Amino acid sequence: MDYTKWEEKQISVNNILLDSHNPRIPPDLGPRDQRSLLAVLVEHDKVEELARNIARNGYFPTESLIVVRENGNTTVIEGNRRLAALKLLIAPEAAPEDQKSKFRSLSNRIDISKIKKVKVVVAPNREAVAPILMSRHTSPQIEAWKPIMKAAFYYRLLQDGITIEDLSHEYNIAEPEIIRYLRMYKMYQIACSLALPDDVAKIVSNPREFSATTLERYYGYNIAREFLGISFGEGADIVGSIDKDEFKKGYKKVITDIATGKVDSRVLGNTQNAQKYIDSFSEQESPDLSKKGYFTSDTLLETPHDATKITVRQGKAAKKPKPKPKGLIPNHISCDVYNQRINDVFNELKTLPVAKYPNATAVLFRSLLEMALTHYLAGSGELNVIIEAERQKREKKNQTLESDWQPSLKRMLTHLTSQTCRIIQNPNLIKVLKKFTSEKEELLSHDSLNYFVHNQFYSPNEESLRRFWGQLEALFQIILVEPDTK
Repeated sequence: MDYTKWEEKQISVNNILLDSHNPRIPPDLGPRDQRSLLAVLVEHDKVEELARNIARNGYFPTESLIVVRENGNTTVIEGNRRLAALKLLIAPEAAPEDQKSKFRSLSNRIDISKIKKVKVVVAPNREAVAPILMSRHTSPQIEAWKPIMKAAFYYRLLQDGITIEDLSHEYNIAEPEIIRYLRMYKMYQIACSLALPDDVAKIVSNPREFSATTLERYYGYNIAREFLGISFGEGADIVGSIDKDEFKKGYKKVITDIATGKVDSRVLGNTQNAQKYIDSFSEQESPDLSKKGYFTSDTLLETPHDATKITVRQGKAAKKPKPKPKGLIPNHISCDVYNQRINDVFNELKTLPVAKYPNATAVLFRSLLEMALTHYLAGSGELNVIIEAERQKREKKNQTLESDWQPSLKRMLTHLTSQTCRIIQNPNLIKVLKKFTSEKEELLSHDSLNYFVHNQFYSPNEESLRRFWGQLEALFQIILVEPDTK
């Protein structure tokens, strides 16, 4: 394959789709939308860690995303985790609800304009990318695929029209090894289609957590396949000779036991142990082999026609305006700081009616800003930088810095926007904070916030406090998360 002929270009991140056929995504009987793909990758594949690295060090263009054009869309084939990280840095609201605050914090630390477009390499088709995927994801330096992910990769190649013989010849993989993985994937697909309890289904649907090797060890025994009423047909086919509901009854028990850890490869270490495990099934859990029937893995996984129908909305209902929050801090903002006092003040500002108690809100608001900023700078090491700078300044004047000296709120805010501090890289946020700390005549300024606390003739009201929050929300989204200490 001559990769030098593949086109290179810059494409908007928003115009690239995540791959619903990504082997990291568990099998599903219905299509997944982009938001659900993001959620799966965030939950299981260290996307936040990758986004944090991009926020800290910038996006390295040395490894381009590899994409293909399909059905008028541009879809990433290699680089799904990187693309997910970029998408969530640009639009944190697309993250799962419990992760939004973390991605907002990271988003506000980076200049978004520098990652809106990325370099991609356009492959002619999925098959052409396969050698690259196989090379990268069997390497320990890359997030290696679990067995089920590798099985899914082979399965997708065959779905695209490649034969087992071609796959074996092209990638130097023995045909029996390919068949082994294909059987694993089909057995796993069937497991995912079972009606399982929610806690069990959550484990089974996660290919990183569910033990495919234990499952393979089980159905590898003839006695286990006989017990389930199945056999291996031609190629990777799985054929049942009993009523499919009877098979599902027994298989559900096996899958549940593997997911919950009741049975593992040690328990199934030999034929005698496997027989002992099978003998432990109650009559209600065991398939009734006298109820004859016929099914294949493909017929078990057929999707009912109704499930593929797309609901067409007749029209969009007018959106109701969101009610104004009672407290100063909106409900979608969370505090992920390991300090109880900061959390207590944060929660009070969420619940205290700002319209009724503007003075108390103003005092708490300024307190939260100073405490959270101090905590963040201390954890990131930047507080020591400020203290050391002050010590050197005093030494030049032959003065001694007090051991308990702490910088003022204004000093910390000024340091935050300095060129030596790399916490914030978003130029727009830096401009806002510089204006907030330097312009005394502005209503929304650091001095005005101080007046609310110290000046008996300067009174806050709900409108001014909500404007303060609007101006500083992006900063709070950064400092209400534990700092990156790496």
